[in-house]
This record gives sequence, structure tokens and C-alpha cells, in this order.
Amino acid sequence: MITLSGIHPDTGDVIPWFARTSAFVPTNVPIIVAMSFSAPTPFNTIFWQWCNQTYNACFNFGNRNASSTITNSQILASYSLAVVSSIGAAMALRKATGAVLGGRTGTAVVVANGIVNYGAVSFSSGLNVAFMRNQEVKQGIAVMDPETK
Repeated sequence: MITLSGIHPDTGDVIPWFARTSAFVPTNVPIIVAMSFSAPTPFNTIFWQWCNQTYNACFNFGNRNASSTITNSQILASYSLAVVSSIGAAMALRKATGAVLGGRTGTAVVVANGIVNYGAVSFSSGLNVAFMRNQEVKQGIAVMDPETK
């Protein structure tokens, strides 16, 4: 059973360790913590949103239903849309909170940084799933009965 958890059920390929469901929390939590507690600069915002969406795209691709086909160009387009939407949402929220925070420091900035990143991650992670799994929704997925296989 341990071996089966690392093998994709549709393709029979080994799922990279970081894309396995069991690795989601230990892999994604450090990204989210770094995103939330790094200085709220444009570089940090762009870098950590890109890092998070790249991980989410790998996770969604590694755990996809391979019975519906997706081309490399569709994967690239989905990934690009997810990254752009994530960065766009984070930068827009950062600009809005920047006007409210003015020149404040300390706890208010940490809380605002967390809210900005949580909002951007929530919005764009939903889009990431929608973009990366779009073909599964359009085409449906094959469901097999183990007894009649």
C-alpha cells in the first residue's frame, strides 16, 4: 500500500515526492509562512506568489486524472494564468492596504501582510485548480468499476 501511494493510478508513473498528497502540508506550510512573514516588498510579493502557484500547479498536475487529456500548451497557459492572477491579486491588495497602513510598523504590518497574502492565495489557488483541471471538467473523467475492469 505504501508503494501505491507514490504511483499515479492512471499513468502508473511515480508521483514526485513533493506533489504527493502526503507532502502538501510539510511542503506548502513553509511557503505560506515565508510569504506571510517576509517584508511586504514588491519583490517578495511577486516571488512568494510565484513560488506558491508553482507548487500548486505541480501538486495539481501530479494528482490529476490522466483519463482526460491536456496538452503542454494548455498546462503552460493554465500555469501562466494562475501565476499572473496570483501576483495581480496580491499587488492590488498590497496597494490597497498600503494606503490604509500609511507608515505604520509592527503588528499592524504583519497582520496586513497576512491578510493580503491569504486573500491572494485563496483567490489564485481556486483559479489554479480551475485552470489546471479545466480539461477534466470539460471532458469528464473515466470512472472504472474494479470488478468489471
